[in-house]
Amino acid sequence: MMRTSISELTGPGRNAWTSLRQRTMALPPLQAVGASRETIADHVRDSPHLHDGVFANVEPTTELTESQSRAAMEMFRRGKVGTPGAPVAVTTPEFVDVPAQLAATWLGHATVLVEIDGVRVLTDPVFSRRCSPSQLVGPARMHRAPCRVADLPRIDVVLLSHDHYDHLDVESVVALSAQSPDAVFVAPIGVGAHLQGWGVAPTRIREADWGESVDAAGLTFNCCYARHFSGRGLVRNLTLWASWAVQGRSANFFFSGDSGPSDRFAEVGELFGPFGLTLIAIGAYDRLWPDIHLDPEQAVSTHQMVSRGEVTDTVMLPIHWATFNLALHPWADPVQRLLTAADERLVPVVTPPPGARFDVVAGTGPGIAEQTWWEASV
Repeated sequence: MMRTSISELTGPGRNAWTSLRQRTMALPPLQAVGASRETIADHVRDSPHLHDGVFANVEPTTELTESQSRAAMEMFRRGKVGTPGAPVAVTTPEFVDVPAQLAATWLGHATVLVEIDGVRVLTDPVFSRRCSPSQLVGPARMHRAPCRVADLPRIDVVLLSHDHYDHLDVESVVALSAQSPDAVFVAPIGVGAHLQGWGVAPTRIREADWGESVDAAGLTFNCCYARHFSGRGLVRNLTLWASWAVQGRSANFFFSGDSGPSDRFAEVGELFGPFGLTLIAIGAYDRLWPDIHLDPEQAVSTHQMVSRGEVTDTVMLPIHWATFNLALHPWADPVQRLLTAADERLVPVVTPPPGARFDVVAGTGPGIAEQTWWEASV
């Protein structure tokens, strides 16, 4: 039998081998996948929300039917659906020396640098090119990161909502841990197991269950319910997912993380609201997963619930859109629908381009033209 070396392959044969080699190289690195089930169990075993070793939403979550499973193949055949039609405008951040009473710099997706009572809180840091266990495959950024971790000012608290790859990135965590050696990592229970595996000292980690609070850097972080799921490997829901109500001396903000619609957000408003600022996810919705991500209209309803159902001056900053293509809706559909719903319900919304800063108290930030930056990329 004649043997052919790889270097002698041409056409489809070489392409197939190259594809196989790339897929092999792109297997999830063990470190990026995170902690083992056994290690996570040590962090969550006392939770009243743990059932048979896993967490679950309070409300029933729609299970995929056979027809929905077939429809899921659309995700692999979507082509350019969900991508911008032109390069996305990105602003290089200008960080202030002294953190404000309440301000926010959106750095793309769910990553926001919040200044509150002189403290810097960074939510769900993802600065890598892909939100994936491997930087060879997986959803890639549709716009550049506004900055690198090395460009950030000193961070006091890293606030995490759950352990999905588009919210918890190992490279960003390791870089932040070194760049801000005094930063405290606040997370739902179980997520701390990943952090410790990536070299973050246990003394720098604060974990909380739903209904619990932890203190860090002079702020109180209230761990609130979210309707979602978790998982970085083959087994889901070993760690908890959460939204957060953050309280300072004179300011507060709400961070939705990932969540589907839930009436329990009204309880968050009653306990901790209204807020000076809400960071609420508006993207990656679809009929395939109606219960685990908010659509834009539901995001406005969530904002109103945490605002106690009142017409307030609370500013809503939409997150979780424009950066990664994780659904089947058009790229700008989330913000277009959001602005229509917010206008109808008298909800103040700020839509800065990635990298831009908005001072909630001073009312300074991007002008009207900059807030419609996304129109040029539709």
